[in-house]
Amino acid sequence: MTQNRNQVIVAALLILLAMSTRLMFNALHIYGFSAVMAAGFFAGAYFSNKRLGLLVPLAAMILTDLAIGGYDWKLTVVVDGSLMLTVLLGQFYSKRPTLLRWTGVLLGSSTMFFLVTNAAVWIFGDGTFYPHTFGGLLQSYTMGLPFFRDRLIGDFVWSALLFGSYELLRYRVPKPVAVAN
Repeated sequence: MTQNRNQVIVAALLILLAMSTRLMFNALHIYGFSAVMAAGFFAGAYFSNKRLGLLVPLAAMILTDLAIGGYDWKLTVVVDGSLMLTVLLGQFYSKRPTLLRWTGVLLGSSTMFFLVTNAAVWIFGDGTFYPHTFGGLLQSYTMGLPFFRDRLIGDFVWSALLFGSYELLRYRVPKPVAVAN
C-alpha cells in the first residue's frame, strides 16, 4: 500500500515537473528541452505499477496541450505514443541498469522520437511544407535537426537530474530498520 501511494506521489511530481518544463521552454521557443521524456523514462525504470508509468508522459502532454494548444490529432497520437514508448524502454533499462545502457536507451529514445515524429509530420502534412517525396522527407528531417538537438540535450540533462537525484537519495537516506517486539 505504501509503495503504491509513494509511486502515485512521485508520478504526480514527475507530471508537474514535465508540465512546468514544457510550458516554460515552449514559452522560450526551445521546444524539445522539457522533462517529459525523462519523466517517462524514469517512471518506466522505477515504477512497479506500469500503467502509472505510462500515465506520466501522457498526462503531462495532454494537460500542457490544453494550455498551449494542440495540433492535428494524428500527430498528437504519434507524439504521445512515442513518449509512452520511452516508459517501456525504461523498463528495458531497469532489467540490467548500467551507465552504458542508460546512455544507449536515452540516445535511442531521443532518436526514435525524432525519426518517428518528423516522419509523421511529413506523412500527415498536406504537402505544403514537405512534399510527399523522398526529398520532402529529407527536408522534414533537416528542418527538425534544431529540435532534435534541443531534445537530445534536454533528455540527457533531465534524465541525469532525475536518475542521479534518485540514486543519491537512495544511498544517502537510511532504510527503516524493523524493530522486534
